[in-house]
Amino acid sequence: MRPGDGAIVAVHGGGDALKQFSNNADTAGVPAGSVFKPFVLAAAMQYGVRTDNGKVLRFLPESYYDADGDFRMSGVPDSPGAVGGAPVPLPVPSADFPTLRQAVVSSGTVTFRRLGEDAGMKRVRELAVDAGMLRETMAPLNEEFPLGTSSPSAIRVATAYATFADGGTRYEPYSVTKVLRGGERLPGLSRPHGSRAMAEFVATQMTSVLRNAAVATTGPGGRFAGMSTGDRETQRVAWFAGYGDDLATAVTLFRAEPGKALLPLTGTGGKGPASAQRLPGRIWTTYMKGMAR
Repeated sequence: MRPGDGAIVAVHGGGDALKQFSNNADTAGVPAGSVFKPFVLAAAMQYGVRTDNGKVLRFLPESYYDADGDFRMSGVPDSPGAVGGAPVPLPVPSADFPTLRQAVVSSGTVTFRRLGEDAGMKRVRELAVDAGMLRETMAPLNEEFPLGTSSPSAIRVATAYATFADGGTRYEPYSVTKVLRGGERLPGLSRPHGSRAMAEFVATQMTSVLRNAAVATTGPGGRFAGMSTGDRETQRVAWFAGYGDDLATAVTLFRAEPGKALLPLTGTGGKGPASAQRLPGRIWTTYMKGMAR
């Protein structure tokens, strides 16, 4: 996807696309897992949470929950623009009380369950839909919802990440630029207009967080921003989604047979138990670096 435009630059729908006219890149029904979690944090920053006394607390990536489950702040910049889009040094990790930035990097399950509840499940869903995911692919709003039980297609995940890349402006994806009849262009195929999905500051902060999250996969330097499903997540689906300066891409890996549940990925991409989970990130990085040349 091209941020700031919505153009689908390239699409690969798997081997089935050549055999059965089935485009797996546009197939819903595959849980997004941790690639959905950034939208939980984005919703928390966009809307905050109202306390019992009516005060609205604004979340930032350096916020965390303390031992009592109360909301705390750590290392918050003095001004909204202080962090910008660059990754920031992570504080000393705390397995018990990670900052939200650390929780994104480590795919912290406990933190995101609490964050989804505090931010509001409906608000998380609305922000994900505003960013580009389809409402009909959203999962039930239960305690598992913030962990990525929704099942958007790869095209829609790329669309939503492109919204982060473009400072919070969302564009509908398109792949046809014109249709001619008798040499004349037919009407009705104008390029989509952008719509504001989240504050620019929220999108900028998310780019900073996702650059931290991408380091393990794409290497240091802050060039790419992205998120993957973790090694400890289900072995039936693997994702990596992210963006560079002018391209947002989502890669999903799964095995399926008609009429059956998703099949295990065991042995895919190598012999190790985590090899399948790492494969989308390897594909993504090779592709994105190749496109940037």
